[in-house]
Amino acid sequence: MVEVASVHLVVLEAWNITRFLSVTNKRREIAGASELITYLDRRWVGEALERLHPGFTKEWRIETHPVEVLETGAGTAKILVRSAEQARVLVADVTLAALRQAPGLEVTGVVGEPFDWDVPGALHEALREAQSELEPVRTSLPGPDARFLRLPMVDECASTGLPAASLSRLHPGEREPRSAESLAKLRAYGKVDEGDGLGRLAALAGIEPQALKSVVRHLAEKAEWVGVVYADGNGLGDVFGCLDACVTDPGNRCYADTLRSFSAAVQDAARAAFTEAVNGLRGQGAGLGQEAEGPVPVLPLILGGDDLVAICEGAWALPFTAAYLRAFERYTARSPQIADALARRRKGPGLSACAGVAIVKAHFPFAVAHTLAYDLMTKEAKQVKERVPGVSCSALSFHVLYDSSSADLARIRLRQTVPGPEEVRLTAQPYVVSDLGPEQAWVEGRHWRDLLRRVGAVAARNEEGERLLPGSQLHDLREALFQGREVADGRLGNLRARYGRRGVDGLLSGRGSLFWRPSEEDPWTTGLLDATDAEQFLPAEAYEASGVSEASGVSR
Repeated sequence: MVEVASVHLVVLEAWNITRFLSVTNKRREIAGASELITYLDRRWVGEALERLHPGFTKEWRIETHPVEVLETGAGTAKILVRSAEQARVLVADVTLAALRQAPGLEVTGVVGEPFDWDVPGALHEALREAQSELEPVRTSLPGPDARFLRLPMVDECASTGLPAASLSRLHPGEREPRSAESLAKLRAYGKVDEGDGLGRLAALAGIEPQALKSVVRHLAEKAEWVGVVYADGNGLGDVFGCLDACVTDPGNRCYADTLRSFSAAVQDAARAAFTEAVNGLRGQGAGLGQEAEGPVPVLPLILGGDDLVAICEGAWALPFTAAYLRAFERYTARSPQIADALARRRKGPGLSACAGVAIVKAHFPFAVAHTLAYDLMTKEAKQVKERVPGVSCSALSFHVLYDSSSADLARIRLRQTVPGPEEVRLTAQPYVVSDLGPEQAWVEGRHWRDLLRRVGAVAARNEEGERLLPGSQLHDLREALFQGREVADGRLGNLRARYGRRGVDGLLSGRGSLFWRPSEEDPWTTGLLDATDAEQFLPAEAYEASGVSEASGVSR
């Protein structure tokens, strides 16, 4: 074994992924952007290392070779390099490839200070320092938009609004101005729908490229509503920040191997969870076509590390997300690489995740829907970490955007709050999908089963197909929510007097009211508004799969 005197850590990262995905509303270009983001870890790093060191493989280790790939995925790469000069060449090579092949994607790289490979903990410290150096490097450089100047005057891209680079014949008999960014995304996707992007996304979805072509076309042209799903693992930053406490040996080799195996196991778990969730929808009749035998209308855009961004048919967005979160918990708990590392910090056995789901009209701007889904996840779903302390649990938060004039989450939730001496929240979100014990008082009324129970009551029908609770009465009850707790419960009393218990009991909390609160400090909360919003986006198959329909008296 060759003695290693000092090593440099190279960290590369794509920063503006959200902007790169959402600058256009065209489904093919969004899918192409998804492909280009993966080029950083799938192509550019490997090609640059092959040019530096012919014969390079990912099995190389720094003790015996000049470079070692430590971790790649989700638009990031970490590489160990012995030579400072070669480390700088690597950063230049990869960032230049991004400029040429993915205009508009901002890739930044840093070369860390040399550290002694034989000093325990040196790699952990090098990772911490390199991550802290990335932000100032990125902010010191002009952003991608500075590359697309409008002087002299140029035509505008028909897709992105950026300055056009050329007139392109994308449809027979038509030529339209397209930006360099738009054309790069279309090339990555494949002009004849057989490019790299389609093949990779089809592999993630578990279907053939031509089948995924029909999914893209359906989401772009036929779907009335689509769901934008943004999911992210809980506590991964804390795990990586304290990974030195999760290793069996203080040496850098053990640390590097643990980091690599843990990251790969998380990514494998996310992909397995995605596949299981999609297959579950297929079993519930979500496939396209008259016999529902076609592909499931779910398009994965990002599925790397613990991140998931997907577009799917609106009617299946909620059951897909809940199934994905539950499956992610199971697969991470089953992984020895994850469970063993977490056990050393007395955590685990697996990981949890949270998700935001924005359900919008199909042609609503993707950028706005993506932002709303992200806010639902970060500002709402992830609050379970504070409300259920010491317990790892998964949760989702959603919103159906009927009013397209306002997609700001803070304004949306403000309109769903009734002020007064006793504040009343008209949404019970987020909804916990993990199986927790009854001792978690805050989860009361906020479990996924509670949402299904309420939606089952709202949708309940008799044998003749008539609603047990007429739509007009439900509408009046919904409107009464905005007048306060006493008015709404009074209206509920009138319903019970007129219709008896049919369809009503499934809406009640354990206190016989539409409202509840875990403690005197918490606001009164109701889940009726969530249930009426979610009704058309939780198909009958979702109730049948969960066993809720029978309990709620739903007849199909």
